[in-house]
Amino acid sequence: MTYNDAPITISHGMDVLGSDGEKVGDVADMRGDYVVVSKGFFFPTDYYIPSTAIQSVTDGKVYLDVTKDQALSQGWDQEPVFTETATRMDAPITDAGLPIQNPVPTTGNATFRDDADTISVPVVEEELTATTREVERGAVRVDKVVTAEERTLDVPVTEEHVNVTRRAVNREVPVGETTFEETTIEVPLHAEEVELQKRARVVEEVEIDREATTETQRVTGTVRREDVRVTDNTGDFVDDDLTRGR
Repeated sequence: MTYNDAPITISHGMDVLGSDGEKVGDVADMRGDYVVVSKGFFFPTDYYIPSTAIQSVTDGKVYLDVTKDQALSQGWDQEPVFTETATRMDAPITDAGLPIQNPVPTTGNATFRDDADTISVPVVEEELTATTREVERGAVRVDKVVTAEERTLDVPVTEEHVNVTRRAVNREVPVGETTFEETTIEVPLHAEEVELQKRARVVEEVEIDREATTETQRVTGTVRREDVRVTDNTGDFVDDDLTRGR
């Protein structure tokens, strides 16, 4: 391929930038009329950018005619169907008119880069915390029981009685007074009777309150944590949390 009648040389590992200057990824391979751009470090994603989207190659960088966001949202992460298998060799090759130097193989130990030279690997560790919740541990029941008992009261009562007193009298009967007739005179007598009344009176109050006491309980739980083990391509440990501890 030529751009403005000049051949374009693309090498693997070149930075691919959008028209906004934002990095899209690195050149990983050439497949047909597509430049395979790898994005990501540990889990890279390949984008098959058509050669028609290349605007220029300047200072070892490939510039597209679309922005980074547009390049990543075009659906170019779906591998197209190729009619021919790309040639793989150590020497520079030309694919669809684009000379490619040292293409990166798609198998084996591939080299991946990200937009930054430093990556962050999150390490998760569980933390043991404790909360309290209110539960019912029992109850106090207050019952009032009615009992009966005998009580004695001394109550003074008044009762009327008849006293008969005879006095000797000597006088004349008044004129017109009826005499010598039988008659009965009733004299009422009164007496007091005792009647019992009962009334309820509050004689005592029982107060019940609750008092909270605090004590310390020791609880034990199992927590998990993530450890990082880094090895090189020979299998030797570069850094291992499991062997050196924390």
